[in-house]
Amino acid sequence: METAIRWSPTSTLSEQRFLLVDVVGRSFKRCTVQRYFSKTLRYDIRSTYSQAPAFRAFDWAPHDETLVAVGQWSGEVTVLRIDDASPSVSLPAKHQRLCNAVALSRTGLLAAGLERVRNDFCLNIWDINQRFASVSSPGSGTAKPFIEPYRKFASSEAISSIKFFAGQPEVLVTGVKGRGIRIYDLRENAGSPSLHFQTNAVFNIAIDSLDENYFACAGGSRDTTIQVWDRRSGTPYTAASLGSGSEAGGQVEGPVIQYAESFDTTKTAPQRRGSEGNDISIWSLKYCKGRSGYLGALASNGALKVFETKQEYSSLKEQYKAQQNPGYHIPNTIEHSIFTKRIHHIEHTRGEIDSPPEKIRIAAFDFTNLAGSKGTPCAIILRGDQSVEILELDGAPSALSVSSSGRVIISKVRNTSISHSEKSSFEDPFLANTVYLIKPRAYGSVAGFLLSPRGDRVTNQEVVPNLTLKSHIRDGKLWSSREAHEKYINSRFSDKQLSMAEALTFSTVSRGRCAEGYLFDCKRNIEIVRDDPGLQKMWTWISRAKTNTENEGMITDTLDLSFFGVASIWNNDLDSQRATNKLSKPTYSKEVAAAVETLCERLDLPDLRMTQSAVPNHRRLCLHTCGLGLPPEKLENTVRDLVRDGHNTRAAALAMIHDQPKLAFLALRNGKTTSAHRELSIALAGYNKDITDETWEETIRTLKNDLDDPYGRSILALVSYGDWHDVLAETSLPLRDRLGIALLYLNDEELTQYINDNTAESIKEGDIEGVVLTGLTEQAVPLFENYIHKFSDLQTAVLAMSFTSPRYFTDIRVDKWRETYRSYLNDSQMFIARVKFDVQSTKLSAPPNGKPELAPPSRQVSLRCNNCDQALDRSTANAPRPEMSTIFGTHQGSIFGDDKSGTVCPRCGRHLPRCVVCMFWLGMPDPHSRGSVAKAASKEEALNKFVSVCRSCWHMSHSGHAHEWFSGHDVCAVPDCDCRCMELDSGPG
Repeated sequence: METAIRWSPTSTLSEQRFLLVDVVGRSFKRCTVQRYFSKTLRYDIRSTYSQAPAFRAFDWAPHDETLVAVGQWSGEVTVLRIDDASPSVSLPAKHQRLCNAVALSRTGLLAAGLERVRNDFCLNIWDINQRFASVSSPGSGTAKPFIEPYRKFASSEAISSIKFFAGQPEVLVTGVKGRGIRIYDLRENAGSPSLHFQTNAVFNIAIDSLDENYFACAGGSRDTTIQVWDRRSGTPYTAASLGSGSEAGGQVEGPVIQYAESFDTTKTAPQRRGSEGNDISIWSLKYCKGRSGYLGALASNGALKVFETKQEYSSLKEQYKAQQNPGYHIPNTIEHSIFTKRIHHIEHTRGEIDSPPEKIRIAAFDFTNLAGSKGTPCAIILRGDQSVEILELDGAPSALSVSSSGRVIISKVRNTSISHSEKSSFEDPFLANTVYLIKPRAYGSVAGFLLSPRGDRVTNQEVVPNLTLKSHIRDGKLWSSREAHEKYINSRFSDKQLSMAEALTFSTVSRGRCAEGYLFDCKRNIEIVRDDPGLQKMWTWISRAKTNTENEGMITDTLDLSFFGVASIWNNDLDSQRATNKLSKPTYSKEVAAAVETLCERLDLPDLRMTQSAVPNHRRLCLHTCGLGLPPEKLENTVRDLVRDGHNTRAAALAMIHDQPKLAFLALRNGKTTSAHRELSIALAGYNKDITDETWEETIRTLKNDLDDPYGRSILALVSYGDWHDVLAETSLPLRDRLGIALLYLNDEELTQYINDNTAESIKEGDIEGVVLTGLTEQAVPLFENYIHKFSDLQTAVLAMSFTSPRYFTDIRVDKWRETYRSYLNDSQMFIARVKFDVQSTKLSAPPNGKPELAPPSRQVSLRCNNCDQALDRSTANAPRPEMSTIFGTHQGSIFGDDKSGTVCPRCGRHLPRCVVCMFWLGMPDPHSRGSVAKAASKEEALNKFVSVCRSCWHMSHSGHAHEWFSGHDVCAVPDCDCRCMELDSGPG
């Protein structure tokens, strides 16, 4: 190292000092900071000392900043006064050899570490306070006498690094080459060290001055290993602890943290001009002086890193182990460890190309004892061109929290550069914190809608990329219906840069839907989720299932098939809570067959032409569950409606599924037709005439490859091959329609396999199209679980499962979802919506003529008397004593007079508080009492007299008076009360 820099640990806000060291020029400069702008630091040179001997190690005295000790090539140590021409003190070595390290303590002790010489001590310690008066300065012409050290250690062992502990100035840690790290306590009379640490990393020792239990050391040349040790885990110095790596009693503990390769040693830039090879090593290690746990490391290629470590106490870990293992014994002492929280890359190089020029590389650094504008540690650095800079570490990312109501709060430090024109230091970081509140303009009702700057809705076509089905063709086939739905959702806004308000609007879809009434009205839900075809299909199925269950339409004497899906009906997979006997699959019981036949007759399901089956009634009921299997008149009306709405191919496909090719032909020729519709009608006409030559099939396949409509492709798949299996291979067709085809045209064995495979895939993929298979039974719980994981739409899952859980079955996952959704509504301050959800879900949980499975929530608000602390309500539980009820004639009124019923405490007779607006007593007469005048009052007048309580300042008023007051005021009506009561209820919902 050719240069060095040291920051004074006694620097203050008013005066900041540092030392510049030129090893080649043998000079020392004491400097004072004047100002700094951004990274650039300007300073004044306070004093310069340029008469130092050639040296290879130095240390700046912590107790006297005018003293510097230097270790020379001959092993001699010289103590210099760098502020004036005062005599220096020379401490020659007994045998000449290299001096590798010197260290000064705050009490004036000087330690020198020398290279190994046989039969001589290599660690010498002097008390320099006793040497200045007795030793002549160098250059006097007289021979330099050998001065016996105060203490001597490490015979015939090379010393590589030395550091004194600041808190214990008579204790030092040393690195011994080939041996390890040792800690010596000079207060002991023994000549042996107190502790020993077995390691090969014995260079650049650094001690954390704010927690001296930890010290760090580094590897030697071409070794970038860094180790952090805890001196409390050191091994007592014994013969067994030297070289063996183990104690007599067991294994020696290693470093608490080790960075085996702290810097990248591959393809690194040359260290200096004329050097050979690209290997690097660590030049210096420094601990931060102002904050514990920050360890800086400078590599020979100019790369600088700071390792931020934190302590972790293990008392909670021990308690956890004790809970898991009853026989585990919790130790009396609380163990702790440290971990790497973050690594700050101040400057780093990735090779010769990226390596900065030598003149601007970091040549030396040291930590300051002051924090920067961000409240994080700062380092002073010296570059190769002798420029000095101040670098501040990046702090933790700004704290950010997004509330359920769409507000985002960012605790952000002001981005102010370090700029000072006077002798001063860094800003107080606690004064730099700023809180930003960003609120979206409004709430989009659905994910596909945003808001314009005027607050108007923007339609899907204006903001969503044009996601045509043709863009979903892969290898000549369309995406499946599930893949197309996921592609559509994931591709929203992919090409649009959203503002903060729009992003927050997009992230609060659930809240926006709830505000529009997204609850248990299926028709209203279909309108609310009009941007999501998948959700619309799901709510359409739930609406149909709900209609079927009205008047016990899906209940027989033995079975209740309400909200059952195709898979459950076909496989006789009956919930244990709905039937007394859990039937095995795929056996078709006579009782089940009779029950299904009864339901088919009750629902008046038509007899359809289908493949031969052992259980035709099961197929009919499954078709009805899918919304297919329509009677001829209803089929014609449905096709006519679809054609009127412009869905010709869908109408034609529906007719073909019901084996009505003529009706399909008319659907393609009527209404608003296109050239594609005419081509499909021609193909269908050929199919009706049973044309099956190779030219025909090739022509149909060509048309099919050019078509991107799933319904049109399914028609062409049928007319080209005449096989419904080819239609089922068109997975772009919605699952409901494919199920209808399978139920009509596959045999029992194929149908069972088809239903089971699609059910398993739907559950695995969280595909809500699969609700038609699983229904809202226990099978739907894992389906919605995966749906939540994929799309984070807990709201839809809760609302859908509320129709059957806990009315028909219970599952802890559904219970957790319900409680989470209720908490979400409360956090969003949508209390009215939460109450509606509670009330309506409780009603849904009640079986016919039965008690609801969901218990109503407990009372959340109770008014109590300030005098006797009893509830103010006049329920039976709080009624007065029987003899008093007899005296006053009724337990509903007050025992203090019927005319005061409702205005005084029914127990002690004390008045309620006064209204802060009109100053009259709060309360209203009991409308059931004989003296009440409230019987004739209107409902609005009665509501205006209700008690209104502020949740912040607890001041009370009549509800009507509170409304009048806050219509023209912002703060509470009580003098000297600054509470803004109305803002607490300003949230939507």
